[in-house]
Amino acid sequence: MNGRIVTFGEALATATVDEAGTLTRATVAGAELNTAVGLARLGHDVAWASRLGDDVFAGLVRETLRAEGIDDRLVVAAPGEQTGLIVKQRRDDDDIRSEHYRATSAASRLRSDDLPAAALDGAGWLHATCITPALGAGPKGLFENVLHEASMRGIPISLDANHRPQLMSEDELRAVVDDWLDVVDTFFCNEDEARILTGTTSTDAAVDELARRGPRVVVVKLGGRGAMAGDAAGRRFTPASAVTPPTHPVGAGDAFAAAWISCTLRGYTVDEALPVAAWCAARVVADPGDHDGFPRRVELDAFEVARRDLAEAGR
Repeated sequence: MNGRIVTFGEALATATVDEAGTLTRATVAGAELNTAVGLARLGHDVAWASRLGDDVFAGLVRETLRAEGIDDRLVVAAPGEQTGLIVKQRRDDDDIRSEHYRATSAASRLRSDDLPAAALDGAGWLHATCITPALGAGPKGLFENVLHEASMRGIPISLDANHRPQLMSEDELRAVVDDWLDVVDTFFCNEDEARILTGTTSTDAAVDELARRGPRVVVVKLGGRGAMAGDAAGRRFTPASAVTPPTHPVGAGDAFAAAWISCTLRGYTVDEALPVAAWCAARVVADPGDHDGFPRRVELDAFEVARRDLAEAGR
């Protein structure tokens, strides 16, 4: 499967409380971590790097990584620092309020040398998001060093815009993407991010414009409508997979990225990868938690067999 997949970024413990403030669920979140979980469940060798505090939340993150079979040896333990936290209060099915406590987190203090170049030895893929450079000067330096090292080694890179307006302005997002888009194999964004990056509200035009800037493939995630991908062969679209009922939209984009990377490493074409990634994203949306619903390899294999059988029956 073409070597280890390396990803890096912020992890956040997630505490869900009810209207009275009683803790009902404790999990972990983080865009890159969610993608790492998806890739590990699909049978890939995955390493995730970050900086964690020495608190109970760091223990929860490590327990999750190890339970999913993700290598956590690249994680820096930072005595005296705190792991980031999200508190979610569910008032009813349609009203979930979130408060983030990350401004002084261990991940916000990532240093440019926290992921040594040797960590990429034997790597077959690097996945990053624009959240990391938004966390501060140190994380941005790490992001730049790792992407530069991977590009110099010829390691394929995927980059997800993952714009967080509370952390990064639109101008800052444009600057980061403009600096690195030409070394990226696959670039992911949503419709809003595509508009920010290109200035157009036309998804077709945005895909074409971003593809001209250098990546082999551009994927624009369209939420409940599906996704569009563009490469040298043109644009392709897949509708979203049906979700009954959708319960938790957070994490769908990370799941899509995980499935897409897995498909790419397995030699799938763009046309083959799109519906698989959309299905994996739908599975996450249908389940509570940011990555709980991501399928195992055996489940994905069964889906693909059923999809092929349906296509054959329709001919």
